[in-house]
Amino acid sequence: LARERLLEVVAAPPDGARPYDVLLAFSPSEAALDAALPAVRRGGAVVLADWGPAERCTVPAVLGGGPAPRDLDAAVERAGLAPDGSGRVFCPFGYADVDSAVRGLLSAGLYEAASDPAQVEKELAEALHPYERADGAVWLPNIFRYVVARVR
Repeated sequence: LARERLLEVVAAPPDGARPYDVLLAFSPSEAALDAALPAVRRGGAVVLADWGPAERCTVPAVLGGGPAPRDLDAAVERAGLAPDGSGRVFCPFGYADVDSAVRGLLSAGLYEAASDPAQVEKELAEALHPYERADGAVWLPNIFRYVVARVR
């Protein structure tokens, strides 16, 4: 289904255009946020999300630490946005089995530069075993934090 709904990818909107009403960014870098904001109209919503507290997120631990959560409130302030709300949301990652979990987690591209992909898959599978259920499914509970802001 997703292959049938491919969207056109453009490098940037036309000069001076601010065609978008909403921007959603997960764990955005300063540079990425700075590059995307000019495309959002005045009053448009900017939703930033990231991993929640380390003790409430299993995926970064399974992946060997993963990136540290960014300070979303500081990102909103630095970007000159108007805060409009925030919260946390439960976002578990569920997979049918360990092999599916390994494929799913590796699809993020975090280990593309690894010199031994087979070793990475083996170690990731071992790290997932504590989260394997009796039926073979893998369940990785996570909490994400988000902030909503408006373009001034």
